[in-house]
Amino acid sequence: MRRTFIFLVFLSSLTFLSGCGNSEPKLVSVNGTVTLDGVPLADGFMYFKTIETGSLERIEIKGGAFNGKALPGLRRVEIISNVPKKVVIDGAPIEVPDNIIHPSFNIDSKLTAQVVAEGANTFAFAVKKKKS
Repeated sequence: MRRTFIFLVFLSSLTFLSGCGNSEPKLVSVNGTVTLDGVPLADGFMYFKTIETGSLERIEIKGGAFNGKALPGLRRVEIISNVPKKVVIDGAPIEVPDNIIHPSFNIDSKLTAQVVAEGANTFAFAVKKKKS
């Protein structure tokens, strides 16, 4: 009788512990292409953002393609591609990163991606250069 009681306590504790896992959504694979003025974007990165929660994933772009992980849900997409720009500060020339992508595709982005927990998450984004 005592062994049965101990076994039942052990079994119920296993059941309890198995239900205490992390209920946070898991990152899922995302991939696709990015073109800049109709040509594959050579180098850059993108953010998949959830504005309400502040969650953010950064994914590298190489040769017009990206492959990474992001949280499921409707995500705002921001695309950045920096090139060195020479500026003079206090009389000294220095190089700073200059984003060549128009702000409507990053800081003012309206691009979105509906990332699904199961299934294909393949996206194509076409962006334009900012005006000089």
